[in-house]
Amino acid sequence: MINLVLVVGVIALIKEGIKAKFPVIVLLSGELMLEFTDLIDRLMKLNTLNTYNYALSQFFGLVILTVVYNNYYIQLSREIRGIVYCYAGLVLVCNMLYVQDGTFVTFYSNIISCIVICTYAASYFMKIIREGRAERDLFIVNIFVFLFFSVECLISTVFNFLISNHLNWVAPIWLFRGVLLLSFYIAFINMGCGVGKIRTR
Repeated sequence: MINLVLVVGVIALIKEGIKAKFPVIVLLSGELMLEFTDLIDRLMKLNTLNTYNYALSQFFGLVILTVVYNNYYIQLSREIRGIVYCYAGLVLVCNMLYVQDGTFVTFYSNIISCIVICTYAASYFMKIIREGRAERDLFIVNIFVFLFFSVECLISTVFNFLISNHLNWVAPIWLFRGVLLLSFYIAFINMGCGVGKIRTR
């Protein structure tokens, strides 16, 4: 379902061909590749592929959402962006070394990434309060970004519990995360379709 939504969304955005939406197209295209490789991993039971996929997902999500927020939401200084990119690169290298070592990628590194992204969303909420106005599509996306990465942060802190306990206990949490993720993608597709009309930052 998620892959289908992403395929349709990416095709729709590329067909419109507005240069201003390029970061959104990159975000959705990258997420499509990650979701597709995750699907292949599950179908073929290639656990190593999924571990690499998770490390790349952490890196890609933080970097591209930093670009998206800087382009459409809040002005991030070059120094802040540089620190975030360096952190994302360092975490990617460390996670890849974990994989090469034959150990599992740490999920705790994802907590900081989620907190950073939630901080972007909170900063946009503060901007709305100060200015007293908000673009509807940007606001909706921001809500889902905040909700999804708040839940993702909580999941990362209790990941061992979620993968080691009975499915009846943890299934509602994974289902809720899946619904939020799908809503997150749909909101970005909707925002991308209206990028040319949105007054940003």
